[in-house]
Amino acid sequence: MSKPIRIPMPKLGRLYQKAALDAARSKISSGGSLKAFPEQSVVAEHPGITEDQAEQYRRLLAGEPFDGVHRRSLPSVLLHIAGFPVQMALMSRDSFPLPLMGMVHLSNEVLHHQPVHTDTPLQILARAGNFAPHRRGTQVDIIIEIYPAGLDPASASSADCLYSSTSQYLGMGTYLFSKDEGGASSREEFTPPTKTALWTLGTDAGRQYAAVSGDYNPIHLSGLTAKALGQKRAIVHGMYLAARMLEGREPESAGHRWDITFEAPVGLPGKVAFAAERVDANTQQFTGWNPRKGRRHFAGQLTLP
Repeated sequence: MSKPIRIPMPKLGRLYQKAALDAARSKISSGGSLKAFPEQSVVAEHPGITEDQAEQYRRLLAGEPFDGVHRRSLPSVLLHIAGFPVQMALMSRDSFPLPLMGMVHLSNEVLHHQPVHTDTPLQILARAGNFAPHRRGTQVDIIIEIYPAGLDPASASSADCLYSSTSQYLGMGTYLFSKDEGGASSREEFTPPTKTALWTLGTDAGRQYAAVSGDYNPIHLSGLTAKALGQKRAIVHGMYLAARMLEGREPESAGHRWDITFEAPVGLPGKVAFAAERVDANTQQFTGWNPRKGRRHFAGQLTLP
């Protein structure tokens, strides 16, 4: 891995402003046929997730308190939240070949290697790779790695890593490869499993998650701001769905892995039928779908150590 570019911890609001300006002048026209990009990476020091932020997250999901009695280690999605500004900074760099505004989150794969506690300083690395053709544009993997503060990520070993994730995104309408390389659409037939819960999401679900995560993407905030970006109504953050899926299921000692694949977005307000099914002693699989239309919103899996 080439030496990452060191940056100060980014401010998400400024990054969204830059993304809006970039969208107005469109970095790369569609229809290109570029085949490869140099690996890009950035790294930033994070002061640590505060007790107040952990408590906000707990209240959002009605989860267990991080008081050392009920729970001490932080959930994976809070670590994703810590890394998200660094990821956004990478994706908003002028050298990044896809426009940030309008990116569609396709999936996440997470390895939560070691427990992380509140107020623990962190070093967060973000890099991009695996650009590939998609029938609706270009997809890319954004990899986040979190280490204890003070370590040089370029020389750190895998044993030093606290958390790692791969988020796959789609740059809609930006074709960096031939359109013929994207492949045809293939959607498998979906039969809903037995429902184990019904989530009711209000119009403010996006704003509630934004208050905890700092992710004030307009597409999640209100019908008015979502319509300005071409959506019929606001949609909930994908990582809010991941947080709901995982709540109360992650082990205190970490060492687990999980993944989630997003399909149809969840409009707000809305309802999500949810099923948690045990595959074996260490594995659960999860499904969320529209209880009225029967269309799947997401599928996920959690594997314990």
